[in-house]
Amino acid sequence: MTFCPLGFTQTSPDSSSALAKTGSIETVAEPVLDSSNDGVEAVEVSKFGALIHKLRQGGITVVIQILLSVIGMAVALERIVNLRSGALVPPKLAAEADRLWKLGKHDQIVEICREDGSLLGTVIEEIVRHRSAGHQVASQMAGDAAAREIRRHMQRLFPIALVATLEPLLGLLGTMLGMIGAFETVAVAGSMGDASILADDIAKALVTTAVGLVIAIPAVFIYQYLKSQIGFGSATLDQTGSRLISSWMILDEHDDIENTDNSKPVTANSP
Repeated sequence: MTFCPLGFTQTSPDSSSALAKTGSIETVAEPVLDSSNDGVEAVEVSKFGALIHKLRQGGITVVIQILLSVIGMAVALERIVNLRSGALVPPKLAAEADRLWKLGKHDQIVEICREDGSLLGTVIEEIVRHRSAGHQVASQMAGDAAAREIRRHMQRLFPIALVATLEPLLGLLGTMLGMIGAFETVAVAGSMGDASILADDIAKALVTTAVGLVIAIPAVFIYQYLKSQIGFGSATLDQTGSRLISSWMILDEHDDIENTDNSKPVTANSP
């Protein structure tokens, strides 16, 4: 060991190698702490806490808005699943019903339509049940059944439309309540001139409006989307029902008339 001019000790190569061999000095690596993840988590927690604080400033109005949004979301998810094009007018059902009709198994057609429970299944069941009354009666009964089912599907969209309508109105109500509270605070404070005393009422006025718009805009979009799904399903149903009625009843009646005409005896005219 020798002393350097700056007062630090310097180990000679021989001594350092000897110490390395004997293992009298151990080098301990200090763990490096990665604080980047902790910082990101802290920022996310702080943002979430700030959001909760802002929602609390909205008061009971925001609570009602959130409850309505939960109800609307539940109904929207159920309707999105049940209003798919394959759920309203399953293509396999029409093919299977056509196959059974050609085999004359009408009871099985009714059974599979009831098990399916789709809009097309209801229409096919009405056609099969009224097959003996002629294609006009069967078409009329099938059209009435389709109209009833479409109205039923439209009525089930009512909660979504209600949420889309009430959310902005509740936001406007919260805005009015917040502004009323702000003016009352100004009247009580008088000429104190402290703007911070108005912060809570103004925040309530703005938060409720923002929450109402954030919920209402997606609700309007989902409602219009589901309405379009019902419209597309109705058009596909009309096309499929007309094709089945034409294939099952109109063409069969035409063939029966031709067969009847051909079976009539031909009589020769007398001179």
